[in-house]
Amino acid sequence: MANRVLGIEIGENLTRVVEIDYKAKNPKIYNMFGFPTPPGMIDDGVVQPDGMFRSILYSKLKEKKISTKKAVFVLNSARIASRDIELPLVKEKQLKEMIAMNASDYFPVDLSQYKLVHQIIEKIDRPEEKKLRLSVIAVPNDLILSYGALAADCRLQLVALDYSGNAIKQLMRREIPGDVKVTVKVDEVSTTLTVMDGSMVKLQRNVNHGLADAIEAIQDSELFGEYLSFTDAVDVARRKTCLAIRPDGTVPDEPAGGGMDPMGHEIDSERFKKLRLNVSYSLSNLISSLGRVIDYYQSRNSDTPIERIFLIGLGADFSGLSKLLTNELNVKVVPLQQFDGIHVAKSINLAEAKLAEYFNCVGCSLSPLDILDSKKNKGIGAPIMAGTAAGAMPPGGAQAGMQGKPPVGPDGKPLPVPAGEEAEKPVSFAVQLLIFGLCVVVAVGITAYSIFSNLVLTSDNMTLKARVSDLSYAQNIYDVYNQTKKDYDWTKLFESASSNKNDEITGFVDELEQKLPSEAKLVNMSVTTDGVSMTIKTGSKDIAADVIAQLRTFESIMVSNVSTITEEVDETGASKVQFTVDCTYVKADDSAASESADGTGSEPADTSEDASSQAQTQTDSGSSDTDSTNQ
Repeated sequence: MANRVLGIEIGENLTRVVEIDYKAKNPKIYNMFGFPTPPGMIDDGVVQPDGMFRSILYSKLKEKKISTKKAVFVLNSARIASRDIELPLVKEKQLKEMIAMNASDYFPVDLSQYKLVHQIIEKIDRPEEKKLRLSVIAVPNDLILSYGALAADCRLQLVALDYSGNAIKQLMRREIPGDVKVTVKVDEVSTTLTVMDGSMVKLQRNVNHGLADAIEAIQDSELFGEYLSFTDAVDVARRKTCLAIRPDGTVPDEPAGGGMDPMGHEIDSERFKKLRLNVSYSLSNLISSLGRVIDYYQSRNSDTPIERIFLIGLGADFSGLSKLLTNELNVKVVPLQQFDGIHVAKSINLAEAKLAEYFNCVGCSLSPLDILDSKKNKGIGAPIMAGTAAGAMPPGGAQAGMQGKPPVGPDGKPLPVPAGEEAEKPVSFAVQLLIFGLCVVVAVGITAYSIFSNLVLTSDNMTLKARVSDLSYAQNIYDVYNQTKKDYDWTKLFESASSNKNDEITGFVDELEQKLPSEAKLVNMSVTTDGVSMTIKTGSKDIAADVIAQLRTFESIMVSNVSTITEEVDETGASKVQFTVDCTYVKADDSAASESADGTGSEPADTSEDASSQAQTQTDSGSSDTDSTNQ
């Protein structure tokens, strides 16, 4: 039987689990399921044992007939730090010593609270020297211990811990095609963009923005229920496009209406349009952050541009998100639909399975980081981790040896002495006294050194705090800039959605009502972004000339052309003159300037005369060809 494990990722609102082969060359997924994370169970990656979580997990495992108790957890936290470095090509032991020696240069944190793990990315073979390119990861101890305690509470054997960045990388190597591979994993409260060139990570950045605000906007709209849960809102986002792909709030290939609410009533299209704008607005920080990361990569890797991005995580099934990201990032974004290099059991309905959301759960089982230090903790598992998390020493191991007692296993029973080895003989009193004296001397020396080091560090800390205080204004400026930029971007969006380039028509209509002679009839009017075109009918050419003269006095428009002048006689013998006037919008100050420069508009009588002459000329020359125009 294959070595199966549970790959588990606990999000702030959703937990996902897969049953999969562990470290297999050709792994297979046997089961996959998700459920809501109990409220308050996780805080920045640190988990708390929770009876509801344990109960739901037991129920799901029983429902799926899963018997395996081995587990690999995926760590997600903004406190996990990573750094790519280069070191000389040396043996593993020397490599660890060099990393530990220079760790304070890599991570400006209290390293006593962190565990350092490294991963070799590539070997650099240069003529002058040979080096190793490494990824060094600093994982908070409380994060590690919290998952050990959780595993013990759930009666699971913790075989490995991995962090999201490595899980993504391992699965990308198998599943994402092309030389330059790019994924954007959009989750609830964070997003990770990863760029790989072949098997090497070129860039991996975490953005502290996700879909939580967008989901909350759907909940607050109450369009789909007054008390919509997080999971129900996620389901709505999967089924309906709640995003404004276009500035006006509409979505291509989708009706303007919002569909039906849970009560079977049609959702008002205007309310649904507002929802789309609000949801899109909630993603503005995420989109702008991703854009900056992509621009940063493109500026430094112009020879390997990003041509396609695979969307994974919760965002992969968020309807319309791939289109929105494509439009905003100017890069083709496509959701991951399937796994090609990993087998999936026939019992799993691929049409309903959301494989992209389980990306981390699968990736963590392929080649996890050795965060637990498996060589030291081999065969110990979750019970030992739980004891450590509670502040107790694990049974057996180094502590038992120091006390002169035989080492014990996880069950508390003494471990047998291997064949060919003798039991440890007791140490004489004189030797014990000598060792005690040496320990005292060493302890005094260490204490003195610690006091001196503490004084130096205290002084350095005060200096750094003063420096931070001096530079605090820069952070304030940066925060104001970001907020201003966000307000500006979305002001433009709403302006484009609400503005009307024909605002000047209001003043024109007012003037038309006041100045248009009663003998003139407005047959039709067409409005453009630049002006209006009117067809007017009068009782004679004199009246027509008077109308044109009146139009030339308008402050809101400028007459640019008079055309299509026709004259006809109706059944009663009355004469009718019809003509078309093209006008452009003019602001009041522009109109005054134009009149001052041209010297026109001061003598209406002269204008009328010119207009009459023009009307007569055009009528005489073109009446035979345009008798039926605009009847």
